[in-house]
Amino acid sequence: MEKANLNKFDPFRSRLARDIRNSLSNSFLLALAEKAPELYRNKAGDYLAQNLEQPYQEYVRERLKKYDVVCDTIIHKSSNDKMQQAAVLWAYGLYFEMHELLEELWVKAEGTRRKALHGIIRAAGMKIHAESGNLKAAVSMGRKARADLELYGTSLTDFAALESLAAEVDRTLTEMAGI
Repeated sequence: MEKANLNKFDPFRSRLARDIRNSLSNSFLLALAEKAPELYRNKAGDYLAQNLEQPYQEYVRERLKKYDVVCDTIIHKSSNDKMQQAAVLWAYGLYFEMHELLEELWVKAEGTRRKALHGIIRAAGMKIHAESGNLKAAVSMGRKARADLELYGTSLTDFAALESLAAEVDRTLTEMAGI
């Protein structure tokens, strides 16, 4: 695998970072579906066995820790409900994974539910961009998320974290306005 030349894990500017993020996320979501944590653990182990630069190793280790907690939480709840899983992913800051999980539902949804799901996906996108320092993209995504949630959020009665997610969107937008 190519050696990274950046001092920061940034999937928007590094193909290696993007590949690591995407493959870890895919293995994690598959592990949730199959209730088989060894799927993401093996993928993380493959990356940790390579001679990757520190930011990449740290990202893999951090994700592995979060994945273990979240997977354990979801498996113990015996929850196959994707909306409940998405709420847990949001609570643990696994925004990219939440985005990927909900995209499946969004594609199949219709009407106001589809628009509300798009709002949640945009909220996750806002957090992803904010974490990477892409503030202009984060603000744009956050504003769109907020509008979608205000207009269509009531159609998501099965998403327990809607109120806290909307509040976090507002908080993040307020923080970024001061930058």
